[in-house]
Amino acid sequence: MNEYPIILTLEQAAEMLQLSPRTVQRMVSKGKMPGRRIGGQWRFDREQLREWVRGAAVEPEKEMLTQAELIAREARRIGVDLPQTLIDLQQAAAKRKSSGDEED
Repeated sequence: MNEYPIILTLEQAAEMLQLSPRTVQRMVSKGKMPGRRIGGQWRFDREQLREWVRGAAVEPEKEMLTQAELIAREARRIGVDLPQTLIDLQQAAAKRKSSGDEED
């Protein structure tokens, strides 16, 4: 296959990078490679993969994080202990904002 489509499947991305599909899946799952899960299947932007191979970093916004990881990140950002629920986090943020000591 000389030219790959703009949007690649897991198998096409692996072939393009000359890696096993399992290696690609593991790397993208850990946020080390650009890719996205759509409908339970991995899809890759051909140009993003080319840029990544050339040394461009994976953008943090495109990482696939779990809800717990997102909550932990937000808790660190606003300086509160890890809450049990998202509601606890939102209430802590509202308290900090109303007291005027939240930094943006």
